[in-house]
Amino acid sequence: MLLHSKILTNCFRVVGVCAFAASCLSAQMLGATTASRFGIHRSKDLRKGVGVVHSNSGPQPGLSLSFGLIDFPRSPFSTANGLNRHGDVVGFFGPALPQWDGTEQSYLLHGNTFREIKYPGAAYTGVLGINDSREIVGWYTTDDSRWHAFLLQGETYTTIDDPDFQTTLATNINNAGAVIGEMFDDTGNVHGFVFQAGTFTTIDPPNSINTEPAGINSTGVIVGNFNDQDEVTHGFVLNHGKYTIVDYPGASNTGLTSINDKGQIVGGYGDPVMIGDEDWGTPNAFLLDKGVFTPLKLPVGDAQVTWTYTMQGDAFVGLYVDSLGNIYGYDAEISGAQPQIQKR
Repeated sequence: MLLHSKILTNCFRVVGVCAFAASCLSAQMLGATTASRFGIHRSKDLRKGVGVVHSNSGPQPGLSLSFGLIDFPRSPFSTANGLNRHGDVVGFFGPALPQWDGTEQSYLLHGNTFREIKYPGAAYTGVLGINDSREIVGWYTTDDSRWHAFLLQGETYTTIDDPDFQTTLATNINNAGAVIGEMFDDTGNVHGFVFQAGTFTTIDPPNSINTEPAGINSTGVIVGNFNDQDEVTHGFVLNHGKYTIVDYPGASNTGLTSINDKGQIVGGYGDPVMIGDEDWGTPNAFLLDKGVFTPLKLPVGDAQVTWTYTMQGDAFVGLYVDSLGNIYGYDAEISGAQPQIQKR
């Protein structure tokens, strides 16, 4: 996510015509409960929930959150970045997170099995997205320190760089094979892209400087974030050529990370948080559903930062950071229409 911040408006700003209302949005709290933790062996109880704390306010009563940790075996830190409807997860692991300096690597979790993902001959491989066909996208670095986007289909790796840009990285892929990501130009500015049928199309919301597309659903709707001319960070939705700017009510900055096929969106908001030497932007997670922002609170005692990444159906993955700088991947699922009863 982009890490700049400033006070934003608490309403949508609409650019063009889109399916989102240009009106102020309400917010409510989402109850949460711990399900289980898994590392080497994936828990069958991950999405069942042990107990539910329900919200008693807001227009969406009865929402709850089931939660479990994802830890790459024998690795001190892990993240969970991509998710498909089969429950496959891709993410990072390694001793040096969150420096993102090339000492960490990437994994695929399929069923109970972790598999390391490494582009042949690369110094570093970063994986962010996976679709239902188990096509995986990300980036890799070579000895010249350049970043290259890639697509992994089965055992076949394909580089998908745009030759007109210095650096390319892929952030996600949908079930139609459309790949989204970022490209860096000669001046260091970041542009979004969508790559499909061999063609790159640039994504740059109006008045944007740096653009980071993060999520794309099956119908091709794209979400992400960008900096404006004042270096304020906003979320955006790109729906078949129409941009909608999304700002969390009253927040200093906003980023969107994923959209599912129902149009529900997850993302982050708020002032950056310093933990040790690391500056974490948009440290508070949220769900946006039918114009309502709902904060997502993980059922852990020391989550200073909560990031979401990919949402599939009612499930999503991400990472959280504690006050000591430890980084944990997680898998969670939202459920609704439950009776208004608090289990103890």
